[in-house]
Amino acid sequence: MRVAVIHNLIGGGAHRRLAQQVAALDADVVEVTTSFAEPVTARPYVIPFEPRAQHRPALTRPAFRHLDLQRLAAAWTKIGELTRRCGADVVYANPDSALRGALPCGPLPVPVLRYCDEPRRIDYEPHLRATLRRGTRELYAPLRAWERRLDRAAVAAADALATNSQYTAERIQAAYGRGAVVVPCGVPAFMVPQPGAQPRHLLSVGALIPTKGHDLVVQAAARSQLPLPLVIVAHRGNAAEERRLRALAAASGVQLEIRIGISDKELVMLYQDAYATLYLAAAEPLGLASLEAQACGSPVVVAAEGGLPETIRPRVTGFAVARDPAAAAEALVKLAEGERRTCMAEAAARHGATVRWSICALALRETLADLIATSTAKHGACAN
Repeated sequence: MRVAVIHNLIGGGAHRRLAQQVAALDADVVEVTTSFAEPVTARPYVIPFEPRAQHRPALTRPAFRHLDLQRLAAAWTKIGELTRRCGADVVYANPDSALRGALPCGPLPVPVLRYCDEPRRIDYEPHLRATLRRGTRELYAPLRAWERRLDRAAVAAADALATNSQYTAERIQAAYGRGAVVVPCGVPAFMVPQPGAQPRHLLSVGALIPTKGHDLVVQAAARSQLPLPLVIVAHRGNAAEERRLRALAAASGVQLEIRIGISDKELVMLYQDAYATLYLAAAEPLGLASLEAQACGSPVVVAAEGGLPETIRPRVTGFAVARDPAAAAEALVKLAEGERRTCMAEAAARHGATVRWSICALALRETLADLIATSTAKHGACAN
């Protein structure tokens, strides 16, 4: 099976998910991406695209954002043109980090499975739209409407949709009126417990943005009164959010370390040495960090919303709690009772061993193969 993998993803959860899927997929993979993205194979086909608006003065930025979207749409058209020539049996289409959604690439001669890590939330969640700056809200309204049309057109053009959790599948149905098959996510084989590892810190992993809930973790650490420092890990820095978190930690009496862009080896060591890994993100589609932490023998405390509860065995490998510092702190205190943390750490490692990417990639391969078979049968029926 020859699979054309197309995307425009930079580092983050969606890119990590795609890279692991491709590495474990038993197929001949051809990658087509852009110069803005981070490739997931050694020899990708690359279409030139670099956004320019972010480097422009504020007064000229709206015009350049429109130009960036024009150029981005054109880049995806070129991705489609190149994909049509690569001789694939099926196309595995993935999101665009610049748009935070999907873009159409024109008609393709083979079936398309589009993976949707989440709907383009700004289009469908009123509380997110309310966070847009009032001064530029109307100015950017036509641009956002155009982005929404492009995203919906790309989703509508796909032969089938796939996603990461039952929660996200329900959000996709509500947003786009289409069903999506759940193709489970997993963890790499090198993420395993370290025998004899001792709890050294609390851990929170995720982008340095308010919705990831690092501030709630800082407050939970303070309330728990556990004599442990807190480590926050993020793929990229955010100076403003770092200052906010450090100020909150100082005011709360929490010893805080923020680690940016660390290696997978360092991340595994942090998971292994974590008393608990907390993930209190708002309406997270799934939460790879929760799965990874468990595989490394760390009990987890996750927000009881979004897809996060689907990543754990409740009260066996971790706790799903209200997205509230007091509730998270209570779970941390419960972990300290008797042998509970030891038992949960062992159960977490066993659970993590059942969701390896090598296993999860089989579900993706079967979904792609089924799509090819359905398309072949359909076209054969039409020919007759």
